[in-house]
Amino acid sequence: MALSELPQHEPGPDQGYTEAAQHQHKSKANPAAAPPIEVARAHHPAANPAASTPAITDQKQVNHVGVVARNSLAVEPTAATASYPLHGDEMWQRPLKRLPRGSRPVTFVGEGAANAVFEIKVPQNGLPNQSFKGLCLFQASPASRHEEIQADEVHAGLLLRVAKVPALGQPTAYNYHFQQEFYQTAICPLLGNKVIHQELVILRNSGIIDELNRLLQDLDHSRKAKFRGSFVGQSDWGLLIEDMRPDIKAPAQRVLVEFKPKWLSQSRSAPARAVRCRQCALELQRKLTKPVTGTGPFAPERKPCPLALVAEEPPPPAVSSPFRIAPQLIDSPEREHLQTSLEHILHGPFLDDLRALQIELDTTGPLRATPKDDNFGIAMTIRDCTCFALLPKDAAARKAEDIKIRLGDLDWKDPRTKIQHWRGTEQALIDGGFYTADWILCDGVYYYPPTLCLLEWKPRLSSTGATDVIQLQDADSDQPTNGYTAKRHVFTHVADTAQLRAKLQPYNAGDRVPANPHRPLPY
Repeated sequence: MALSELPQHEPGPDQGYTEAAQHQHKSKANPAAAPPIEVARAHHPAANPAASTPAITDQKQVNHVGVVARNSLAVEPTAATASYPLHGDEMWQRPLKRLPRGSRPVTFVGEGAANAVFEIKVPQNGLPNQSFKGLCLFQASPASRHEEIQADEVHAGLLLRVAKVPALGQPTAYNYHFQQEFYQTAICPLLGNKVIHQELVILRNSGIIDELNRLLQDLDHSRKAKFRGSFVGQSDWGLLIEDMRPDIKAPAQRVLVEFKPKWLSQSRSAPARAVRCRQCALELQRKLTKPVTGTGPFAPERKPCPLALVAEEPPPPAVSSPFRIAPQLIDSPEREHLQTSLEHILHGPFLDDLRALQIELDTTGPLRATPKDDNFGIAMTIRDCTCFALLPKDAAARKAEDIKIRLGDLDWKDPRTKIQHWRGTEQALIDGGFYTADWILCDGVYYYPPTLCLLEWKPRLSSTGATDVIQLQDADSDQPTNGYTAKRHVFTHVADTAQLRAKLQPYNAGDRVPANPHRPLPY
């Protein structure tokens, strides 16, 4: 079965609840003929032990998330519950978990454009229980189709993730069944137990949606401006996800680092003359063409260059600071310990493995990818993932096992609906000079771009070729637009030049700091 054959529409409240309940009773004697996502089969160790790109796994092969549902709960083991990850119909063989009525949110953990995450509490014997991070289960009776979550035995480790909608009372269009099957059949085989654990949970009749929205209403003034006014959608379903926040009661304190690795290899559609990787080109476009915010200078050192994360040779000092993945820690009293731990992340194998997967799954680049290329969709899904890393706080990590790393935010990116956006973004980066420009011209002054990309610090393919320049001008300017001369290729963009001048001042060509010996003169 291909991805296109998986359910693409969210079932209605009653329909979705009933269908899932029936699905988990499907006979084991009649399993699916093949995993729903063909690429997963190619990478599954059991199906292809000689695969060229191995799944990402811990060195000791310890399944951290397995204890959530197997070791601490009184649930009879079956062949389907013997180990994680589950694939295809196996995930529906496990009893689905149900959130009981009376469950309440404790903490609003965070949100994105499409989802919000909460720490919750569940009732005990009909009375509210103390708050806790995570949920636990009791053994359901043989006749029961679902396991009901209880607070009698608290097991830390799970948070509730729910889908958002633009306004109160709207149903969610997020298809939890499809996303969970994608997670089980494509993501888990590729990423092994480096992926954050998640599982479906039934919210129907729990009353939790209204409670979550009351909390969001109370907090609305303190949320990011772009998220204010959005709420949790009406749905029977949510996800229980592994909680990566540090345990403040643990004897050895840890600190959580979050970053997005993004495009760990250059886009196959990028120009051959590119002096900037795909992600750094996108960052430059956003800095120069989006509405200017704040009064301070740009800070490229606060975001990593993906190519520098996986450089085969030590990158130049200007681009190689490990604190680019955790800028909030640079002034920490434990700075030296944390720097050693961050370097373990950058020098460890998991980023190289992610890069290998991206290269293997994306053989065309955005401009030549087709809407039917599910492998390209999985590559784009992996490129948008978030890395969560728990580091020792008071002592440096001495080996990889001292750092707990998990990958999350791995919802399916469908080429059928996103391919035009991906192509448009790539073409705009090419046509706007964001891949190739060595200089920015604003009100007659040259600035070098406020990015710190590994490619910028490498020798140019041709030292005699024309220099690409991004020219910024106001909407009412009568300066010449795009053009080409023997010495310059100019890409003109309308921008708020008065605001940008102040932010670009630290990158004035006359200062040439940091000095880049490979950047050609602008004139």
